[in-house]
Amino acid sequence: MLKINLFGDRQIIERIKANDHSVLGELFFHYKKMVFTYIKSHGGCEADAEDMLQEAVIVLWQNVCSGKFELTSKIGTYLTAVAKNKWMAEMRKRKKYSDDSLPELSDGNPSSLDMLLEEEKIANIRRALEAIHPVCKKLLLLFYFEERSLEEIAGIMNFSNANVAKSKNYQCKKSLEAVLKRQILLPERRI
Repeated sequence: MLKINLFGDRQIIERIKANDHSVLGELFFHYKKMVFTYIKSHGGCEADAEDMLQEAVIVLWQNVCSGKFELTSKIGTYLTAVAKNKWMAEMRKRKKYSDDSLPELSDGNPSSLDMLLEEEKIANIRRALEAIHPVCKKLLLLFYFEERSLEEIAGIMNFSNANVAKSKNYQCKKSLEAVLKRQILLPERRI
């Protein structure tokens, strides 16, 4: 089985800035399923999905190289949002859907509101991560942000096996959810 070594999001951005074209294939391979699932479930075929993913990767590359891109969310989130927006614009062009059933999009990039909401969500998660036990913080960062496998996490964190890492991941996720709920409820009580 072919295994692609996709680096963390910050390393990907650095590789793009360094004009490392090998990252293009890795991005395409890693995010193909996510984008293809969306496009195919919204009236597109495999060729449409491939085009949308290619366009999304090009937008990412251009924005990183021009300095317009700031890493405020996962690259997969960004690429999927761009591909979705480009697909909706393409659907309008093809007139498969009426204009009033699709949101207005200017250039296929995520809107300012979408990016602002994503930034706010990330800021809330960062605050919550600071409030939980350091072991949980490290585990969740390894699993969700570095996308490490449970086996890798078990080795890094000296757990006896992947099942222990899985169980601890569940406990830590519940702990993070509780902190997030408290963060959301506290401002409402002040009103």
